[in-house]
Amino acid sequence: MHNPNVIRMSALALAGLLVAVGFAEGAKPVPVVQWSNGFPSGAHFNLNIHGKGENFACDPSSNGGSVFVPEYGAAQIDIVQNKRASLTNLTVRDACGTFDGDPALVQLPAGEYQVYARILAKPQKDAEDAARPVVFHPRLAEACNDSGTANFTDAVDCDESFLLGTGVVAGGGVFDLDSQELVRTPGKTKAIDVTALFQWTGYACDQAFDLDADGQITLADVPGDLTGDGLVDAADLAAYLSAHCTFLENEWVFNIADLVVYGWDYANNGAKLVQVRFYPVATTEFE
Repeated sequence: MHNPNVIRMSALALAGLLVAVGFAEGAKPVPVVQWSNGFPSGAHFNLNIHGKGENFACDPSSNGGSVFVPEYGAAQIDIVQNKRASLTNLTVRDACGTFDGDPALVQLPAGEYQVYARILAKPQKDAEDAARPVVFHPRLAEACNDSGTANFTDAVDCDESFLLGTGVVAGGGVFDLDSQELVRTPGKTKAIDVTALFQWTGYACDQAFDLDADGQITLADVPGDLTGDGLVDAADLAAYLSAHCTFLENEWVFNIADLVVYGWDYANNGAKLVQVRFYPVATTEFE
């Protein structure tokens, strides 16, 4: 299992990693329009999130594009991209979100996407709980680069043998959108654009600058008064980051490294089904 407090990556390799891998190499962009349900009409990958009762017998190896989470309560869903993998379809590696004691795991083919989501199923008749909302909270779990090992193309997490020029992410990295609520309303619920949940801003640093080896660059790592004002404070941390780290702004989170595990802390209040669709930016023109 990965450590959610440590993000590993190579800062030196970041510049070469910021070019997204296309959905279909050489394919012409396809213009799409919005359907009445809010989803664009172009080619996409589907992920269905099913809310199930507490006694649901979840099979982690379930095939298809579905994961299963508690109908009421919290779950975790991890999404991994490996730029070296030959994967061409969204693949559910573990269909059970918390039912088997760990996050659901979905592997997404490499590339950048626009992401849309909507909540389905009829709302309850009880007005106090009619909306059955769900809330997504994004998190960056781990990242690492290809070390040249033969089996890296099959990796879905950052095993120690894969690490090359390991590094860390500075504390304070943020997503463009730190949460997204979906609410079921009477009538036809429309999908909304949730791509901002995948856009990350922060510093990526070489591990050598994490002086206390706690997995993040913080004020504790600053070696002294760098600004000459007699204090070791936030200004010195900013100077330290600027000198030794790479700043990424509004970046597709999976571009940070060769392999990135990103996830949702997912809070469900009775939703039976949530649909998530991933539209490849490289081959789609949005009108």
